Amino acid sequence: MSGGEQPTDRPAEAPALRASDAERERTAVILRDHAAAGRLTPEELDERLDAAYAARTVGELDALVHDLPADAAAPVARTPPRSAAREAARRRLLHAIGQAVLVSAAAIAIWLATGADGSFWPKWVVLVSAIRIAFAAWGELGPAGAAGSGSESRLGRGGVRPRDPLPPPPPRPDPPGR
Repeated sequence: MSGGEQPTDRPAEAPALRASDAERERTAVILRDHAAAGRLTPEELDERLDAAYAARTVGELDALVHDLPADAAAPVARTPPRSAAREAARRRLLHAIGQAVLVSAAAIAIWLATGADGSFWPKWVVLVSAIRIAFAAWGELGPAGAAGSGSESRLGRGGVRPRDPLPPPPPRPDPPGR
């Protein structure tokens, strides 16, 4: 900290409300994000984290981040949110998996109920079910799957965006005399 300033120095306008564990953790996350962005050295981060976890009031927590930009303190989303179309495709795929498991379990139960002697014929039911699931997964979540037909844009052949279809030609007027 520069100029003899301590990380726990409270600004005059800071509230004297008691800080919760969640507020301390939120401040620690903000400090780590700023350190990752290069605004804090590892030593400054350690000092401020120690002070954050020892802070008793919200004002003490505010003092730890008062010299850092507020816009960069927002946590960055680690994973992109799923689109509604992709969620629907995922649900349809899980439904298909559930059906395949039920059919395979029924075939195995029949095999067991009939004495389980001879070869394990339900392996063919399981194999066909697995192939069906693979095709369903590719159809729903693959590059041209149903999940991509929503708001997400897809590339056509050759890596270019497909053009909009041409509008229908205007109707021809009837020739005179007909």
